Amino acid sequence: APALAAGETRAFQIAGRCGVPVDAIAVALNVTVTNATAAGSLNVYPGTGPGPATDTVTFATARTRANNTTMTLVGGVLSVADRQESGTVDLVVDVSGYYR
Repeated sequence: APALAAGETRAFQIAGRCGVPVDAIAVALNVTVTNATAAGSLNVYPGTGPGPATDTVTFATARTRANNTTMTLVGGVLSVADRQESGTVDLVVDVSGYYR
């Protein structure tokens, strides 16, 4: 998919894809950002509604940063909000496990 743009929120269907069972209620994952054209932060949260005010990973321009977390799924989905004021960032989400 294309890079996340500043202010963009994107939802990802996790349950039922890439080995994660449909009935998974949470996932262990690593979130990596790279190729940022400006400093910022990402917020990863369950479902598609508005996210909390806490950041999952913060990053600087042209730096690769990663953070691992355990995230509840709502409807099998998690969302990522790009909190950059300008620019874009590439995102890699690696699921390392799941909970039923």
